[in-house]
Amino acid sequence: MIQQAWQISAEQARAQMKANLAGRKVMVRDPKVPQRFGHTAEGMWQGYHAAIADEEPEAIVAKLNAIDSELLGFALEGVGIGLAELDALKPQKQNRVQAFLEGTTAAYQTMVYLGVGLGLVRCKLPIEPYLNQQHPVGCWPVVDGYGFNHGIYYWQDYIDGQAIPVQLSGYLGRVFDQGLGRSIWLVDCADVNRIATTIGAFPATRQADLWGGIGYVCASVGGAERSTIEALGKVAGARVSELAKGAACAAKFRKLLGNQAGYTGLVSEILCSMAAEAGIEIKDTPLKSLPNNSAEPDQQIWQHYREYLLV
Repeated sequence: MIQQAWQISAEQARAQMKANLAGRKVMVRDPKVPQRFGHTAEGMWQGYHAAIADEEPEAIVAKLNAIDSELLGFALEGVGIGLAELDALKPQKQNRVQAFLEGTTAAYQTMVYLGVGLGLVRCKLPIEPYLNQQHPVGCWPVVDGYGFNHGIYYWQDYIDGQAIPVQLSGYLGRVFDQGLGRSIWLVDCADVNRIATTIGAFPATRQADLWGGIGYVCASVGGAERSTIEALGKVAGARVSELAKGAACAAKFRKLLGNQAGYTGLVSEILCSMAAEAGIEIKDTPLKSLPNNSAEPDQQIWQHYREYLLV
């Protein structure tokens, strides 16, 4: 029954992408991209149904161990969706997300909280309780996932209309844009010229974070040909450094989760090499400490919120 259920959800994800492409009149130039998205969606929904079938952490982990290890990050996002829904919809007051994440690493927690942000949009739940979290690991990934699903489900308002939720000000708005950028890769189906046009229509102050989201998702999800990634770096122009930072973060996450993938490393290598050719060095410098969520990170240090989460 569980297997049948996640298959239905994965089909719904594919249907949503098909509807987005039709609504935006996007031509699918490389069929591998939507195929790959469907594959990662299957991993996510397997994690989701593992969480709602048995909310005990040990039982969820056992089911995760049976999922293709290459899909672990996506499955953890699914767990975040499922546990957030249970926390919101079940009458007893419990924090199943926190219980599941007890004693886990920041990378593991980030994937789950990304899923929490996805679930808030999916079930139309308020994000405000997560904005009050003092530690950014429990806030920023939620906002990133929130931005991603707003772009997937409400692209007319948030991509074409360039809206941003009123409660997300300052750095939270930047993190939202990183998630929104991830969605642009999918709703524009890796059409690099269209992506450049879409992001170019946004105010200049928002474009760096949108490109960062693109770099992360194209490396994390995979599916695009080398020529597409190289073309992406070219159309990004001076923003190729943001692409490279996002891709490098995706590669580091996979390393920390123990599920490295060749395509992720390749995309990171291509984009970092292109940034170096442009005279930009992408450093992998761990930060000593995390600011709490009430503090504004230093403008010169805060390049990508995941850099804070990977120390």
